[in-house]
Amino acid sequence: MNSTCEDIKEFLWQNTSDLTSIPQTMGIFGVLYSIVISLGICGNTFVILSVLRHRSLQSVRNCFIVSLSCSDIVVCCVSGSITPITAFTKVWLFGPELCHLVPLIQGVSLCFSTLTLTEISIDRFILIVYPTKRPIQKQHALRMIVFNCAVAVSLSLPMVFKQKLVDYGNFCGQFCTEDWGSDQFGRSTYGTVLFFLQFVVPLSIIAFCYAMICIRLGKGMLLRRDSEGGSEHLSEQRRLALKRRLRTNRMLIAMVVAFVASWLPSVVFNFLRDYEWLPKVVQSQEYLYGVITHCISMTSTVWNPVLYAWLNEQFRLAFLDLFKVCGQARRSNGSAYRLRSESSRMNTRCARLTSGAFLDGASTDGQALMRTHGDSKTVEIKWEKNPGTQETVTSTLARNSLTVPDSCCVTARTSSL
Repeated sequence: MNSTCEDIKEFLWQNTSDLTSIPQTMGIFGVLYSIVISLGICGNTFVILSVLRHRSLQSVRNCFIVSLSCSDIVVCCVSGSITPITAFTKVWLFGPELCHLVPLIQGVSLCFSTLTLTEISIDRFILIVYPTKRPIQKQHALRMIVFNCAVAVSLSLPMVFKQKLVDYGNFCGQFCTEDWGSDQFGRSTYGTVLFFLQFVVPLSIIAFCYAMICIRLGKGMLLRRDSEGGSEHLSEQRRLALKRRLRTNRMLIAMVVAFVASWLPSVVFNFLRDYEWLPKVVQSQEYLYGVITHCISMTSTVWNPVLYAWLNEQFRLAFLDLFKVCGQARRSNGSAYRLRSESSRMNTRCARLTSGAFLDGASTDGQALMRTHGDSKTVEIKWEKNPGTQETVTSTLARNSLTVPDSCCVTARTSSL
């Protein structure tokens, strides 16, 4: 290395007043990244441990959520540390191998996350809009996760070959950068394809699925409101169901808003940079705006545990159980039991029954609602022939009279999706 080389940070500060070259900016973003990374790793780790610990949480949807949490942890460890360090030092400090691998890992994580979010919305869409259709099974979910990995690697693979470690003139150090040579058309085309496949297409599918879900839930609430006039007990049940569905609507809308708010700035910034369409004010502080948009996108690793897990009663109880295990191991079994009993008491479960023995002769070829009353000795089963209507048959039976055959004639799934 030339002993008279020039420090690129000094050069940028003198010529462009690059704000990422001063210690104050580094300190501010250092604190922000530390908070985001810590919350992202802790939140997603809690999600994974909760699902592994409690069988009641091991559903199809939570398979996707666990895979998404794993991807977010990788993003926190790799993109949340290496990217800001490189943005502030300007030189590459991690060797030629990581110069090729880090962009691949970042691209795979982003693409995998968007595909997984899309499949979660599709799973919810099938469950709520078409409840009589066969839902996605766990083995299908695992295949979809593997498919997501394959697609994400395929889309990100060009970065392995286009990312190079180079020297720039008389500047000190080496720089890891995209090198497309004179093929700027290829770079723009690749960036456009990624923009649509990683953002536009998934967002369109997510928006469509959640819009249809909101319409479906809205129709169900109108039907219930128009059919009011039953007993006071049933009116209270409907009021609670309405409140739960309104909360679900808010959560679904928050998911879309969080996804767009987190990734839109970074995706648009990279898209405009590929076409050299950045405004002059942004070009003059390209490093700064790059760090800002990247830091915003990193917050998606924090929002996901909040929106997909912490707003769910079962996950909240599972998190509390994990805290108790850390300090009071002897109470872990009791906490696990409370998780199951609270879930049964607070959530109306949607069950597909294959035996008519439990409904006093009512047909059992559709959906039913089953509610257990805490520690009482009875189980109330409400038959709902057409979800969203009031064509129901209610039966209250003694718990000890419910004998479930070995063939599992009752399969329950939580209705508060």
